[in-house]
Amino acid sequence: MKSSKCIRCSRSIGWIGIVVNAVLMTMKVFVGLISGSQALVADGMYSAKDLMTSILVIVGMKVSDKPIDKDHPYGHGKVEFVLALVASVVFLSLTAYLLIHAVYLLFNADEHRAPHIIALWAALISVAVNVFMYFYSRCVSVESNSPMIRTLSRHHHADATASLAVAFAIIGAHYLDMPWIDLAVAMFEALHLLYLGSDVFRDACRGLMDRSMDVKIQERIIRIVKGLDHVKEVKEFRARHIGQSLFLEVTIGVDPALTVAEANEVRKRVRDEVFNIVPHIGELHVVAQAASDAVPA
Repeated sequence: MKSSKCIRCSRSIGWIGIVVNAVLMTMKVFVGLISGSQALVADGMYSAKDLMTSILVIVGMKVSDKPIDKDHPYGHGKVEFVLALVASVVFLSLTAYLLIHAVYLLFNADEHRAPHIIALWAALISVAVNVFMYFYSRCVSVESNSPMIRTLSRHHHADATASLAVAFAIIGAHYLDMPWIDLAVAMFEALHLLYLGSDVFRDACRGLMDRSMDVKIQERIIRIVKGLDHVKEVKEFRARHIGQSLFLEVTIGVDPALTVAEANEVRKRVRDEVFNIVPHIGELHVVAQAASDAVPA
């Protein structure tokens, strides 16, 4: 993280998200029901999902910050992937219900009516709040490298998009004589939720399956390490995500003519180079061995 301010933001963003999403959810569901806007009610479910995510962020940050112990030598970071997986499953279940309900109403002509114009103002307020929350949570996710906060940022982006679609639907229903468009938007919102939930589900699964780091970054690290004096080869390079942090294991082959002290200095230089290249490293183990092409004396 860049500063202590970033740390404070990562600690408080969950609570801020709870308050913001609870207010938005209540407003959108209430206004959606009294105005007759099914799209706004569905939009309220976005905020309900974001509220759940904010709660998971608080729990995830609290647990993942626990220090390494005997039973958890790699820390507790994977709890964030577990919580993201739980959130995505609930998210997908909610999406399935919303989609079925929206499709049923869309093909029922008796349900086609223009919502009250108050729904438009609620949608515009939601757009403004979620755009702000998206940029704020995205900044925190970049600095903290937290998968749960990254999920929260995505949810705010989806919520802003959904609320904007609701606003256009209400305008279309009132001024273009298209009362069915509110239900059509509710259906598309459900499809969008399905896509977003699937993306979060895949990310959580990859994290639980010890997903490695980006291939291009890995190739860059190996290339730089090989370019250091006395480093003949990179014998092994392993990386995996544990919540917010990366755990790296690097085995290098060094010039066999080096003394133990000199080989240790090369190992330290490799550590320094990798730390300069890769942010959010939790643990980095570098082992120096004689290069494979070394000729025995």
